[in-house]
Amino acid sequence: MSKLVILATDESPQIMFDPSRGILDISGKSLPEDITAFYSPLEQAVIEYVDEPQPDTIINFDLVYLNSASTKRILAIISHFERLHKEGRKIILNWNYNQYDEDMREEGEEFARLTDLPVRIIEKSERI
Repeated sequence: MSKLVILATDESPQIMFDPSRGILDISGKSLPEDITAFYSPLEQAVIEYVDEPQPDTIINFDLVYLNSASTKRILAIISHFERLHKEGRKIILNWNYNQYDEDMREEGEEFARLTDLPVRIIEKSERI
């Protein structure tokens, strides 16, 4: 399975999924006009990955904004990883947020409530 790289735009996040290392990174803003078209390649890659996963999988979110449609779509994609977690595979979801961004911290807490995966909510200090 090959690496999936989708570069960020003003309305969509950067996605880097490396199945050979078991690492998924999503960063930036997520409010693409066509949510299904944008996230479909990632969902397909994740579906393929869960059939032949790495022993450990790390999912890193570093979002500055996401709309409700993005939240629903991302949760649908994460649900595929829940199968691996239930099978005893190690899955870690890191939700990174800037220290003064309470909205994104709360989004991370909501993700933690809505998924069966272990979620680490990580405050990042602002860099000058």
